[in-house]
Amino acid sequence: MYKITCFAPIEPQQLEKALKGIHFKTVKSGFEWLMDGSVFRIEPFQNQPRDSMKAYRIYFNGDINGGTYLFDLTLGCMDAVVTGIEYILEDSSMKHDDWMNELIRKPSYHMIDSRGLFSKQEVGVTLVNNTVTLQLRSRKNQKLKMWDCLKRIDFIREELQPVKYDLFSIEEEIA
Repeated sequence: MYKITCFAPIEPQQLEKALKGIHFKTVKSGFEWLMDGSVFRIEPFQNQPRDSMKAYRIYFNGDINGGTYLFDLTLGCMDAVVTGIEYILEDSSMKHDDWMNELIRKPSYHMIDSRGLFSKQEVGVTLVNNTVTLQLRSRKNQKLKMWDCLKRIDFIREELQPVKYDLFSIEEEIA
């Protein structure tokens, strides 16, 4: 699941009213849009900063194109500043040691700490329990270019957990 941290110049109460028009539901933790098994959820931070920019965390589990579209539709049009993007990769067949061996074997991953911290192309790769977290953070007083960062994280996600296509299974699906 992708997780985006951003700041936008809109109060959570005003955002709730704006999102009602595009079929978001108010849930305990924020605002949620569900369709065909995909989730796009906006959660305001509990302790908001006192200045004009309010903090939000966005979660989505679909395609990066759909996630970017919904972000632009909701907070992107309000000049939101993206400061962090993460992806949590889970694979029930892989344990912490399996992930460690996999990343050590690949020369493009640089080990920072032997407990499970790596980096590749400025993307932090962290092993926690049996999951892998891919993350990009902005530098102080800077913002991330969301689309470019999502593509970089998605490239690494695809490298670590490729989608397998069986070209010969199309007949089975048709039948």
